[in-house]
Amino acid sequence: MQKNGGDSVVTLRGPLAHSAPGKDRWPQLYEEHVANVRHRARDNAEAMLRFARFRRDGLIEAIEAAATFHDLGKLDDENQAALRNGRGAPLRWDHVDAGVAHLSIKKNWMAAWLVRAHHAPGLPSQPQHFDPDGLGRKLRGCRWDDSARHQAQIERTDSHLRAYLAAHEAAVGYTEVKHRKAIGGLTTRLALSCLVDADYADTARFDTGLELPAAPEPRWKERLLHLDAYVRDLPRSGSEERNVQREAFYQACRNAEIAEAMVACEGPVGIGKTTAVVAYLIRRASKEKLRRLIIVAPYTNIISQTVERLRTALTLTGEIPDEVVVEHHHRADFDSFQMRNLAVLWRAPVVVTTAVQFFETLASNLPGRLRKLHGVPGSAILIDEAHAALPAHLWPQNWRWLRELAEDWNCRFVFASGSLARFWENVDVVDRPIQLPELFTPALKRQVLRVEKRRVSYEQAGLFPNAKDLIQQVLKTSGPRVVILNTVQSAAIVAQAMREAGQDTIHLSTALAPKDRAPIIAKVGKKLKTSAKDWTLVATSCVEAGVDFSFRTAFRERFSAASLIQIGGRVNRHDEDASGVVFDFVIDEGGGITRHPAARCPAAVLERQFKNGSLSGDRYDPAALVTAAIAEEIRDRGGLGYGALAENEDHRDYPSVAEKGRVIDADTRLVVIDSVLRDRIAARDRVSFRELLLGSVQIWASKIERLGLIPISGRNDVFWFPHVYDPEFLGYMAGVLQLREIDERGILII
Repeated sequence: MQKNGGDSVVTLRGPLAHSAPGKDRWPQLYEEHVANVRHRARDNAEAMLRFARFRRDGLIEAIEAAATFHDLGKLDDENQAALRNGRGAPLRWDHVDAGVAHLSIKKNWMAAWLVRAHHAPGLPSQPQHFDPDGLGRKLRGCRWDDSARHQAQIERTDSHLRAYLAAHEAAVGYTEVKHRKAIGGLTTRLALSCLVDADYADTARFDTGLELPAAPEPRWKERLLHLDAYVRDLPRSGSEERNVQREAFYQACRNAEIAEAMVACEGPVGIGKTTAVVAYLIRRASKEKLRRLIIVAPYTNIISQTVERLRTALTLTGEIPDEVVVEHHHRADFDSFQMRNLAVLWRAPVVVTTAVQFFETLASNLPGRLRKLHGVPGSAILIDEAHAALPAHLWPQNWRWLRELAEDWNCRFVFASGSLARFWENVDVVDRPIQLPELFTPALKRQVLRVEKRRVSYEQAGLFPNAKDLIQQVLKTSGPRVVILNTVQSAAIVAQAMREAGQDTIHLSTALAPKDRAPIIAKVGKKLKTSAKDWTLVATSCVEAGVDFSFRTAFRERFSAASLIQIGGRVNRHDEDASGVVFDFVIDEGGGITRHPAARCPAAVLERQFKNGSLSGDRYDPAALVTAAIAEEIRDRGGLGYGALAENEDHRDYPSVAEKGRVIDADTRLVVIDSVLRDRIAARDRVSFRELLLGSVQIWASKIERLGLIPISGRNDVFWFPHVYDPEFLGYMAGVLQLREIDERGILII
């Protein structure tokens, strides 16, 4: 291939791996790409395997063999012609099949699996590929299982494989491939991560000219001292007794000497649990030479607060805070290529991410999502608000993965929550129930629970026939107040009724787009710091956990024991008042009030706990209460019915595991509420996923037609909301309630 080089013509010799990314750029030679991917993949594997507690004979060699032959099919003459024609010319033949064919012949099945999966659709189903009654193709053919060209692809590869290998050897030299069985499960995902990260990193470097950034050093001892100073200098708030207990709790966690890999922490809200547990994990990371701290939280509002706090607490002099503590979630914004890659590839010393991102990565079969997984071995991991991290039916298989990371890959875990459900002790959830050591020492627990019983009490307010009666009762209590409803519609109905009655009312729910929720959250925080008392926040569970709000009184529509205790964490949070009260209530349907379909079973359990006195007196123990509630809920439902996910994992049916392992499985649609964003999408402008999420809401698919929502530009996954949207109060429910009023006059039915 020839290219003008100023006044001369330069000849580029050798097969290509990638077309030139621009008019003034060279293509990438096959020889260069293969060498780079081999080097990066081996480095990834060696770094990961430093934390393996058992020998993984041949795993590095299998990863390196996969890296060596991952692009073998690009050496097909017709594929080379397409690469020389420049970007946009599709490859004639699926380039993955050749590497799979060669490695299968050599019986290195581990490497063959990795090559087959290093591009979408990722890891396939072993029962389909190796069962003669299924596809029976043993990873061969086109990557897409519904392709009609499988046989043609296999025949093309088989007839040209010798030529591919000759061209490969001429470019990169001979590589011996040894037999290696496929392992499966989490180890296969980790190995694939090593390969995919190497391949994608070199491709991105070639396309952009930018190298992946080097992460800051862990420097755990220095960070722990910096954290100590940060905690020592925090302003004291609430009662003196509470402040003394916070200091005792921090020191107990920081200095805990625990040998087990998995630890529990049931410290109540407002006691400084996050910083205390981080101190414990950093001290352990320093002692055991771990490479990363990963904090997993169920909600993005928790993440944003945690990141801001930890950047102040852990960044050393001369460091850039955004490079030390990174946040990885769907609404995160990145100022640079470097910041983005430190976050999404989990390369920074401290990574804060969502439970959805973390657990769906463990279950994934997609190479793009798995790319970061090899960074997890050798990590200290906090599962924050563990009671809400996963639906109960996903814990059995995820617990197996976490145990494997702890026992085989030297990870250290803390499961923390103010309403901790000890699911690991329940035979209905885990196959091998165990007891975890507790950071919250018995002596300190007795002291703190004594304050907890005084700080907040839980009472039943009874049944309200309608929103008006509920509001009347709410207004009789001391403010500021928070009222939590189980559905978006119920919250909007109550909020609107309160405001129409002349009450100072703020509304917060997912009826508001994320860009509009943020200023309302800030407004609530500021208002709580003033002397204003006679006002009410009406919300859904989006403010139940993780937000640093402290109200005098709360009303919580009956749901689960964990939900009730969590909202108790937003009442008299710092023990600043003599006492706070959380009222549990039930409200009849009608007038727009709707039932949450998932509330029936946990609400019945909570009612029984009130009757037996578990929420008052000496019997009150939040962790024991929630653990017992979860066990009762499982029994009431007749078990978890979780066998399919574990069975799919055992059978290496990776696509089914990824599907069944989804943390959020709600049938909702993205609905745009921002007209500028709608017009950009309609004009097919480039719109980032973050921009789309910030300017949209999620609405149940069953309501799309009833609300008359129309797809934007013919898409069936993004819709426009043509009704009234109120960015400062009710969000899209302002439009829905208008339609409801028309409905009551008989003009429109929705």
